[in-house]
Amino acid sequence: MPARDGPPAADALHRQPRKGDLLVASPRMLDPNFMHAVVLLCEHNDDGTFGLILNRRLDIAVADLGSDLELLNSRKDPVFAGGPVQPTELQVLHRTGSEIPGAMAVVDGVAFGGDPDVLHAAFASSPDAPIRFVLGYAGWGPGQLGAEMSERSWIVVSATVKRIFDPNSETLWRRVLRAEGGEVAGLADLPPDPSWN
Repeated sequence: MPARDGPPAADALHRQPRKGDLLVASPRMLDPNFMHAVVLLCEHNDDGTFGLILNRRLDIAVADLGSDLELLNSRKDPVFAGGPVQPTELQVLHRTGSEIPGAMAVVDGVAFGGDPDVLHAAFASSPDAPIRFVLGYAGWGPGQLGAEMSERSWIVVSATVKRIFDPNSETLWRRVLRAEGGEVAGLADLPPDPSWN
């Protein structure tokens, strides 16, 4: 799926989300699961939405999970908390440049999941390919995300490979907002609830 050019910053506050976008929590978002979260939308349709939080790095590596899968048992990649749903289920985002059976395209050559044996071979042949391992995911039922959008809990911005695999996840939220410019950039310096000012 080709990447889209981002909208003007003023539109980010009113833009409706689509698969492959980033949801950036606004300062209005007080749910501790999502405060200052940056979420990649992997699917968004009338049946619901699911995505992966990109900026919650855990203090463990993939090899620490104790898997029997060859794909996982020797890897030192960090693990991220992808959301509150099924928090022990491991997901993988990748950009291998290969066709991976069972993988779901998300945006700009970035895919989600796929056959573990084929992924292992692809990772071995492309050791520098961007990869992100994530435990759990974020999910919304039909209409639920729309309700949160109407409450201005989220800001929608374009996903890029650089943002998805950004190594400095602890500052990603502020940097993504500031990159949008204008009114959106100013949100990066607000406390979690504007009424706290």
